[in-house]
Amino acid sequence: MSEAINPKVLLQRIDQMERELEKLRLEVLKMRAENLPVEEVDEETLKDLEKRFEEYKSRKAKVVSGKEAVRILTQMLED
Repeated sequence: MSEAINPKVLLQRIDQMERELEKLRLEVLKMRAENLPVEEVDEETLKDLEKRFEEYKSRKAKVVSGKEAVRILTQMLED
């Protein structure tokens, strides 16, 4: 017998995973920037890092919302 899936718990977990993923992305960018010699850090890389950090701080980072995740999952189940 299959267990019922609680959508609220699923959405909370998806939201948590999105936040964790964005934190990891920022850490990778930070590590890449720190490992480059100063003369190799170009303006584009620096601006991208700053932009992503600001988006993360203001919670405007590009992630899939819980509602969008539900829509995608529902569509996948229907197909």
